[in-house]
Amino acid sequence: MAVACLLAAGLVAGASAQAAPPGQRTQQMREAREQLHQRFVAADKDGNGQLTRAEAQAGMPRVYSAFDQIDTQRKGFVTEAEITAAIAARLASRKGTPQ
Repeated sequence: MAVACLLAAGLVAGASAQAAPPGQRTQQMREAREQLHQRFVAADKDGNGQLTRAEAQAGMPRVYSAFDQIDTQRKGFVTEAEITAAIAARLASRKGTPQ
């Protein structure tokens, strides 16, 4: 359930992108990725490209809620790529599922 909360923004972007014409879909997904990047950079207070649990709690509460599910290797941090992969996996699992 926590992953579902984390990915709500990604799902909304994906759903609206699916309803849009192909060119607009690409633009919406690009904008969603950029928004995620900006939020990640703002939350990454030490600028090392990794969010600790504390950084996620302070700056990306949905990531914090799903931290253990994203940090599958139990490193104590998550990267933007891992968050993006979690969103992509969630979107892929929702494809073909009636909404």
